Amino acid sequence: MKGHVYQRGKTYTYVIDLPPNPLTGERRQKSKGGFKTEKEAWTACHLKIAEIEKGQHVDESKITVREYLQEYLETHAKPNFKPTSYDTEKTIIEARIIPALGKIRLQALTPRAIKAFYAELRKTYSKEYVKNIHGVLKRALRLAYTESGLLSEDIMSKVSMRSKVNANEQKEMQFWSVEEFTKFLESSKGHVHYIVFSLAIYTGMRRGEILGLRWKDIDFENRELKVIQTANWTRSGLVIQRPKTNNSIRRVKLFQAVIDDLQERYEQVQKLKAEYGDAYEDNDLVCCYPSGGYIKPKRITEGMEVLVRKAGVKKIRFHDLRHTHASFLLKIGINPKVAAERLGMTPAMFNERYSHLLPTMQDEAVDRIEAELKKHTVKSETSPEI
Repeated sequence: MKGHVYQRGKTYTYVIDLPPNPLTGERRQKSKGGFKTEKEAWTACHLKIAEIEKGQHVDESKITVREYLQEYLETHAKPNFKPTSYDTEKTIIEARIIPALGKIRLQALTPRAIKAFYAELRKTYSKEYVKNIHGVLKRALRLAYTESGLLSEDIMSKVSMRSKVNANEQKEMQFWSVEEFTKFLESSKGHVHYIVFSLAIYTGMRRGEILGLRWKDIDFENRELKVIQTANWTRSGLVIQRPKTNNSIRRVKLFQAVIDDLQERYEQVQKLKAEYGDAYEDNDLVCCYPSGGYIKPKRITEGMEVLVRKAGVKKIRFHDLRHTHASFLLKIGINPKVAAERLGMTPAMFNERYSHLLPTMQDEAVDRIEAELKKHTVKSETSPEI
């Protein structure tokens, strides 16, 4: 690869002959000017030639972050992601990233600008949500480096996000005590969506898993259910799909309390089928509208807000019912590995999310151990000598 330097007014410019365009065969050149001396121009020229020969050079582009991310959504995210994942990715890009970074030229984007963007987000949003935004940006910009050839380096490798949740954020996790969730369930008996809340509290299932649960997924004889599909609503409508990870596809053993609720719900559904007749939309769903259709998550949120006020318990989100189940399992001494399997998580994920609950439970365990040892000590002291 060759280059040359020439004087232009009072400054010097280098010109490098690039390989021809692989599609058209047209001649291509790379030039840069403004050097004060001929020596400076030659030095820069040699460095650029070395960069090109190592495959580190990218053609200059005026494409903005907005234009690139819109292209990324259409050419990569849409054909490769599940509909719900694509919908989430699109929402984050359009609502959070583009308004803040969209006007910046992609090749002018710096780690410093991204870190400033995150710092601003943290003033309003949780660390977990900012981590989600980071994940979206990282996937998109890495492709701009590895596949699109628009970036000469992976700038996201210089932007780190600590994976562990700090103590303050862990304290923000809300959940009900046994007294609170039993009070809520007792107060909610008879509500059209009661079974949704019962399943969330007694199984720890995610909302989409509950709304996609079918009667054929329940084995009353073996007292268990299978989580094998989810029902979620996106901007494009209802999406039925497999759970997002292999760990999420699982069997969940059932307490007698939820078995009783499910059997009562089954009788309700049979009556509704008879009442609606041919107008009943039979999707074999456990949780559905009276006419059999899939429930929109908004209705669950609205119903829960009303029921929380009626029960007089502290206000928490629907997803916090999953945290309630996790804390209950730990409270009654269930092994964290078993609890993780029940919730469809890896043990590592479970420990990271709920580790702050363990110290108190370890204190209780020590008290129980000491009480047990004390009993044996008393026995040995009172045993007659032989």
